Amino acid sequence: MTQDNALSIKLRLKGGSGPNANWHWEIHDASGKIVKTGSAVGPEHKAFATARIAKEKLEQSSSR
Repeated sequence: MTQDNALSIKLRLKGGSGPNANWHWEIHDASGKIVKTGSAVGPEHKAFATARIAKEKLEQSSSR
């Protein structure tokens, strides 16, 4: 298994809609344990991009 497959992102809509949507994201490791959480306001694709950036930073720090 590679490091890319070890972390996964899960998004949940907490409230609002459209540009005022409140998203909660979690990054899980391979065993399902939550590694990092956060939130973002805006469309789903922007919330996912925020979580993806956090995931990439975690992967970089663990590979060093």
